[in-house]
Amino acid sequence: MPDKRSRGDVRNGKLQKVAADLFLKRGYEGVTIDKIVELAGGSKSTVYSEFGGKCGLFISSIENLCRESNEPLAKIDYTGLNLEESLKKLSFHILKLISAKRSVELHRLAIGEAANCPEVGEAWYTYGPARTASFIRLVLESHRDELRGTTVPIERIAVMLHDSLTGDILYRLLAGIGEHESDSELELLACAAVDVILGNVCTNVP
Repeated sequence: MPDKRSRGDVRNGKLQKVAADLFLKRGYEGVTIDKIVELAGGSKSTVYSEFGGKCGLFISSIENLCRESNEPLAKIDYTGLNLEESLKKLSFHILKLISAKRSVELHRLAIGEAANCPEVGEAWYTYGPARTASFIRLVLESHRDELRGTTVPIERIAVMLHDSLTGDILYRLLAGIGEHESDSELELLACAAVDVILGNVCTNVP
């Protein structure tokens, strides 16, 4: 299928992709606009006119990286699954997402730069963790009939499950401790997290 984007969109997309790869490898301070333009093409004036400079391009790149990471979650098929089964399937994919090498690098980069540039932290949180939790919320909302036995708001349940999934495994990966879990291990972790959350907030979920 032909690319229907304008030449400007294609150019900007390439700048964002090249910049993202460089930022992940070298950090914010280790990347220059000259290097980005050298590898992506275009000009320094484009970076300033389209993104406002290096910081703007950095923030835009963080947003794109987060969208790219979360994209597979939007394509999960829950046909025929109840609430518990749907959450366990989604939770497994979330664990796959957050434990991927590129996701860990993105997390480390965003948190490291957020102290100096709050906009970076805001972009990462909005398009990263908050977006990931929104997929959990959507699943919960689609099974409201199975949540009649709880007074806990759906938004809070989504955050609780998200945090239970991303806590220990992400901390260890950020610290460089241990190895990546296999798919079967991630599936067990996902199932355990869902069982704990549903068991504590729902009285009518087996």
